[in-house]
Amino acid sequence: MGSSQKYFVIVFVCFIFPHVGESANQTLRKVSATDDNGDASKTVPDFVHEHGFNFEEHKVVTEDGYVLSLWRINRGKGVPLILQHGVLDTAYTFLLAGPTRCPAFYFAKKGYDVWMPNSRGQTYSLEHKKGYKWYLPFSKFWDFTFYDMARYDFSTIIEYVKKTTDSQKVSYVGHSQGTTTYILKASLDPEYINNNINVFVALGPALYIKPQNSRAADLVANKVRLFDWMYSFNFNYFWVLPEWVLKLTEPFCRSFPELYHGIVPFIGGETKRLNFDIRRWPSLCTKMPGGTSTKNLVHWLQIIRAGGKFQMFDYGARKNAEVYGQETPKEYDLSGLKQVNVPTLVVSGSNDALITDESVRKTMTVLNLSLIHISEPTRPLYISYAVFCLKKKKKKKKQK
Repeated sequence: MGSSQKYFVIVFVCFIFPHVGESANQTLRKVSATDDNGDASKTVPDFVHEHGFNFEEHKVVTEDGYVLSLWRINRGKGVPLILQHGVLDTAYTFLLAGPTRCPAFYFAKKGYDVWMPNSRGQTYSLEHKKGYKWYLPFSKFWDFTFYDMARYDFSTIIEYVKKTTDSQKVSYVGHSQGTTTYILKASLDPEYINNNINVFVALGPALYIKPQNSRAADLVANKVRLFDWMYSFNFNYFWVLPEWVLKLTEPFCRSFPELYHGIVPFIGGETKRLNFDIRRWPSLCTKMPGGTSTKNLVHWLQIIRAGGKFQMFDYGARKNAEVYGQETPKEYDLSGLKQVNVPTLVVSGSNDALITDESVRKTMTVLNLSLIHISEPTRPLYISYAVFCLKKKKKKKKQK
């Protein structure tokens, strides 16, 4: 990847991405097909083709047998760029803002070969080579957390994209849990990251999570431990719906867009009211959320309860002793990150309800980053984004 294209990724995220949610239609009582050009009814391939891009769906199999769906969008051969979504999301995250604002189209227009993987255990990645059925009680399909995605899925995706595009390296943009899998993989195998990734952009990096304004996170982490109860009674997945079920939600979501204002801000904070074009609500309903394993959600909630400590899954004292050799879960060893020399950009919203400034700064420390610039948009409708950049890697002195 040329240096000009590499840093275009950074410029895009700094100055374009914060603006994709602008909306002047927050008071719509109904969202008609005219309001969203009927996008909610369209399949993902139809939506992409309609706007002049190529679309392909690829299937890859991880070492532990999960079949992942990868969406590819481009206008011909270009530099491969991976956009990895967060927890409960799908790859549609990067198309949701609509044809004029979504990151996937923006990058494709600039000549990138855009790849959007769907994480294991969500709507578009529900297959397993061993025949585990996701919908059956006690299915082994759901025995995973984000650690397994970092351990198995990350390199499977990278290797497949490299092979398919005949590239030596790829660019990687992760959102929330999509950054977690990168950071964990980098700590486990820094040499692999250095050899295969040419730039890393972290949007709202999820590592040391200490929610500040998420009523939902506070409720399920500390007051009503719903997911812990579900996990203990083998209710193994949450909000996982087949595609045909998601499509049935369109008429209801078109008629009641105000539901967005009740559900999403409850999870993501009050700024979500202002930073989402309500005309896109039906499209969100028919393509998202993707869901995940209950075990994965419990893992994240354990981190919240531990005060943001980035720790391994807590099985309880007895099993912890068997698995970790101690009664409490170990913290992840991130010392390997010191050996990573990939250009990195961290983008965080100062009004993010889940990822606080304190959490981001702590993440920057383990990534060996220093604060170069903070940018705050002046328009009140936009989420306040703070932009953190990597100090430039010093060139190695030539040996005499």
